[in-house]
Amino acid sequence: MDQIRQNAVKEMIASVGETKWNENMEFLQVLISSVKNHKINQHPIVSAMNACEYSLQEMQTMHMEYRAIVHIFTDALLMAQYQSKKVENVMKPGSKAYARFLLTLNTLDEFGFHYKIGEPCYFQGTPQRSHLILFEELMTDMSITDEDRQEFVPSPVTQKLKECFLAAYDDYPLLLTLLAIAEEIVMIFSPVMRLNTGALGIPVQEGYYQVHGVSEDEENDACDDFHQNDLWLILAQGAGGYDQSDLLQNSLNFIDLWEDFWSQDFSKNKIKSMQKIAPQETAIHENMEEQVSEQISEKEKELAVS
Repeated sequence: MDQIRQNAVKEMIASVGETKWNENMEFLQVLISSVKNHKINQHPIVSAMNACEYSLQEMQTMHMEYRAIVHIFTDALLMAQYQSKKVENVMKPGSKAYARFLLTLNTLDEFGFHYKIGEPCYFQGTPQRSHLILFEELMTDMSITDEDRQEFVPSPVTQKLKECFLAAYDDYPLLLTLLAIAEEIVMIFSPVMRLNTGALGIPVQEGYYQVHGVSEDEENDACDDFHQNDLWLILAQGAGGYDQSDLLQNSLNFIDLWEDFWSQDFSKNKIKSMQKIAPQETAIHENMEEQVSEQISEKEKELAVS
């Protein structure tokens, strides 16, 4: 797989020229640094979820808000595939193929394909392994019904984040950048979301969280770091030309929106299924109280007899 990627990058460098490629890479180092060093990397919710402080209700709401972005992620990838035609405004015909090759590695992962390491590299897959299907199965495991999903209204912050993504569909360089930032968000938050969700008794060893995170994490089969790197390299091809200062500012605005997303209040009960779960939890607590009360009474009787 490394060799496959290297071959694609080699062709992209040739398509734009080594001098221009190096110039673009210098700018990209600034852009990538602004993403990697953003304060969202130290967001308090990361340590809170790492300590498994969030309740089922809060995690349900969090995942439903997150779902609004999950559902348009592959749409954005496919739009990037289409918009890659813009590189041919300034490069020779066919240059878009290299970007599309790397983007395809990402979409194959999203749609349920996975590769088996060997010579040559073979892909296998099933739509049941697609990330969107796995996410919906996670929702079911979290006792979120189809009706909940249909009636849920994302918060204004989530809506604004989604609209920012949608507005970039026609802006190829910005779309590539937003996709790369989204991969960064996945790498930061998926591990702790998995931890807190699993602590609530919800299965996370397989499924959505098993394919999200970084490649070095031995607990999953994720490769979001590879996908992010591919997106940065595609942007280094030139993306048909772009204003560097404008792209940098829009990128910072987008990651600021992500910070607002994770800072919102997830405690508000916006999911009807919680009303079905709550009485069960109350009954459990009441039963425990009765058992404790009975044990105390028995102990008092024993003391009285003695």
